[in-house]
Amino acid sequence: MNPYTSYRSSQVKNAPAEDLTPQLLEGARIRIRGARDKWRQGQYARASELRSQARKIIDYLDETLDFKAGGNIAYDLDALYNFMSREINQSVRDKDFERLAGVEEILDTLHRGFVDAALEYRRGKREIQRVEVA
Repeated sequence: MNPYTSYRSSQVKNAPAEDLTPQLLEGARIRIRGARDKWRQGQYARASELRSQARKIIDYLDETLDFKAGGNIAYDLDALYNFMSREINQSVRDKDFERLAGVEEILDTLHRGFVDAALEYRRGKREIQRVEVA
């Protein structure tokens, strides 16, 4: 395993739970952007590989949704993940990597939302700890 892969693997394994989803969303977004860039550069095999990796990340996020705990939010995320998967599949059929721009935008929006939620969660945790100490 190369050092970068080892570092990234360790980073994910040691990340707090609230940071995993933002990391995965960012990873998928980076791969979608990379796929579009590589396609424009004529690196079709690498573009396809990156698109496939992004699809696997999105599928994983969808498979790990907890509908019981997440309620309507989980159902909304399921719909978004399924939409993105369909768009990726359609981009494969049409050989249209620019179709992935919408997927990239959704991933970016979700990433920012989950980062904000993690920050809010940490603030709440610190406040609870202050109250318990006092």
